[in-house]
Amino acid sequence: MHLTISDMEILLKLKPASSLEDFMDKEKKSRKMGLVYFQVLEGGSGLITRVVSEQTDKIWLQRMIKKGKLFIQETSNIAETS
Repeated sequence: MHLTISDMEILLKLKPASSLEDFMDKEKKSRKMGLVYFQVLEGGSGLITRVVSEQTDKIWLQRMIKKGKLFIQETSNIAETS
């Protein structure tokens, strides 16, 4: 079977991020590098995709979690970070 992009549909089940633990690798006790998460745009006009990296600011994350602006997938996906 030959697939093209127009044949593809992706369904993501999201839930609100509840704490910084959602962005942590519990075994390594460090950031879950490459974790894909979503931020609600100002005015609620849609979502932007983000990825956890070394530059991810935990203070910003905490603020956005409290505002209810960050969502994670029910089943997490990891993006390539190299």
